[in-house]
Amino acid sequence: MDYLSTIVAPVCQELEEFKRRYSLVFSSSDKKIDTLLKFLLTRKGKMMRPILVLLVAKCNGCVNDSIYHLASSVELLHQGSLIHDDVVDESELRRGKPSVNSAFDNKMAVLLGDFIVSQALQQIVMAGNVDCIDEISKLIGTLSEGEIIQIGALDSPVLSEEVYFDIISRKTAYLFSVSARLAAKLSGASEADISAYGDFAHKAGLCFQIMDDILDYHDCSETGKASGNDLKEGKFTLPSIYAINHSERDWSEEVKSVRSLSASPETISEITRYSISNGGMDYAVEKMRQLKLQALSVLPASVSTQQRAAFAAFLNLIIDRIR
Repeated sequence: MDYLSTIVAPVCQELEEFKRRYSLVFSSSDKKIDTLLKFLLTRKGKMMRPILVLLVAKCNGCVNDSIYHLASSVELLHQGSLIHDDVVDESELRRGKPSVNSAFDNKMAVLLGDFIVSQALQQIVMAGNVDCIDEISKLIGTLSEGEIIQIGALDSPVLSEEVYFDIISRKTAYLFSVSARLAAKLSGASEADISAYGDFAHKAGLCFQIMDDILDYHDCSETGKASGNDLKEGKFTLPSIYAINHSERDWSEEVKSVRSLSASPETISEITRYSISNGGMDYAVEKMRQLKLQALSVLPASVSTQQRAAFAAFLNLIIDRIR
């Protein structure tokens, strides 16, 4: 099913205008910076967060300059965080293509990530709302906190679902939530509706990260990475956390080897296979199904039928990426 067409149907013109404005950010009079920016522009994804901003704003009948600046800001923050994540994780691929740190080097990648974040801050200042500046500042800190907590988890022998959800809430879901809440605020929504859109988006963000983690159990064109990459980086995600925590077998040695980044390819493959065949994958898929139903149930009653269909397709596009 063509979910993307359903998603953008209410905001077709606004999305084209956003893309035009967004592309203007990716240019510089300095030749080297311009080369880096153009490299990054060719690797843009589906722009889920800007689309979410536009959808929420359109529900309230107000897509203005402030909304476009907000949409640019959240997408730039997303891009900047991906660049920094690839450096931290030493990832060579991003969406099946060389990552910035792989194509250039870590120094250039870190500096480009910082530059992109600075552009995001400029965009949110141009939105002209003090609350937005405050929220985006907190968001940057929350993204960093999620990464730090994730790295700190490498020292723990315990596989905690609670810690997992704390990490993905900070690293992924919070950006979705802030995008929706600020879009609602800037478009004049009530406090109740601002909270409702934020709740929807937070649950959508959790689904997004769970699905990303599921994709790591498959050789997948969506990520361009072979399976087991998270485990190679010492990260246990929802399928493996559930499967191991509900196993009668003692996995402590395998967990220790993964956490210490010394696990053999055979151990990585064994955990991957076990997670798939012993309920981990089914559990993660069911968790997404529950989150999807909860997300749709909290949308404001004022959302039109077409808009509600767009929000539902938004969730389906996230969840059905390997179907």
